[in-house]
Amino acid sequence: MDPIALTAISLQTDMQRLNVIANNAANALTPGFKREFLAAAGQLDWQSALALVDNAGAAAPFPNRIITDNSPGAPRQTAGPLDLALLGEGFFEVQTPNGPAFTRQGSFHLDAQGRLVSQGGYPIAGIGGDIVLGSPNPTIDREGKIFEQGKQVGQIKVVTFDSASSSLVGIGGGLLAASQQQPQSLAHPRIAQGQLESSNVDSNREMVNLLETYRHFESASRVLQAYDDIRDKTFRSLGQF
Repeated sequence: MDPIALTAISLQTDMQRLNVIANNAANALTPGFKREFLAAAGQLDWQSALALVDNAGAAAPFPNRIITDNSPGAPRQTAGPLDLALLGEGFFEVQTPNGPAFTRQGSFHLDAQGRLVSQGGYPIAGIGGDIVLGSPNPTIDREGKIFEQGKQVGQIKVVTFDSASSSLVGIGGGLLAASQQQPQSLAHPRIAQGQLESSNVDSNREMVNLLETYRHFESASRVLQAYDDIRDKTFRSLGQF
């Protein structure tokens, strides 16, 4: 097996990991953001790894997988009547043009039609359809029931998955899409009005990960350069005969 190809694969993985870490760090203050990490194919058995190198010895892209850490972040008080935090399991369901998506980012507002929508302007699913409000100051209880002037006008839909980590993939904007399992309605969600869930990113840990990955990238780059120099010297020596 060509060691240059293996080193190149290592560099590809480091570049992907640096991008993931940088995205985590950039969203450390984004409400409801879930940190991601790279599960590298190089962590699998060597037979699988070698199969990803073509016959010419060139490194083929590894099917590295980005996994979302769905552990909850700490709730933060905002006093905004349409700011909602999930205190336990579950996800808000968002209606996008491409179908349902899911999020724990509860910074909502009303659109021009009075619908409760996400930051991206997508309607928040209610039990029974869209949630349309007459004012931006409703009362919302722990189970997501919405009241205006003492009358219930809707209820926020909260869903769950048997295994969120394997069932959900990030699609940007704080949204997740279901890749395998179908969501199940959560019978007794715990919602806090006037709060937002903080990001679960630990900035200090991400900085350590960033430095470690960058140093590994530098080391692999030096190894690749050393192999390249050795090969050049070998070719020059052979040319003298």
